[in-house]
Amino acid sequence: MKYIWILIVVIVAIALLGSILISGGDEANDSQTNHNSAVEDKLPGDNGSETAQNTPSGEYRDYDESLLTRADSGDVVLFFHAGWCPTCKALERNIIKEGDDIPEDLTILKLDYDSAKDLRDKYSVVIQHTLVQVDSKGNEITKWTGGNDLDSIKKRIK
Repeated sequence: MKYIWILIVVIVAIALLGSILISGGDEANDSQTNHNSAVEDKLPGDNGSETAQNTPSGEYRDYDESLLTRADSGDVVLFFHAGWCPTCKALERNIIKEGDDIPEDLTILKLDYDSAKDLRDKYSVVIQHTLVQVDSKGNEITKWTGGNDLDSIKKRIK
């Protein structure tokens, strides 16, 4: 058990370091603060109601089990997101920014990593910023961790 906690701490530290390197360090983080708060106002689920990033193409929205049926005619990817995770926030910002480029047959469903314990257990998710492609019955097709933009998701879909 001790080694699992050490592994988790190391992974989180790497994720934080990666976020700092991607954003260009503290100066970039400071200059991004105002931009981040403006983007976060538009994020799904932030206001307690189910909101969605609708586009003429695909969709990014809060998890709803009934939306798994979309996998019958397209792809459904679960995004295990944590509000405290800098790399999760970066990916989410980029998904929203690139929303018009979400393929028509792709639905990305955001789950709260901290509260979706049953689904974390079902898919053996042990770290935030994990994505799981599922079929219409919720069976795992493929799973991966990381990626910082929409292309990283599109490339991993099977």
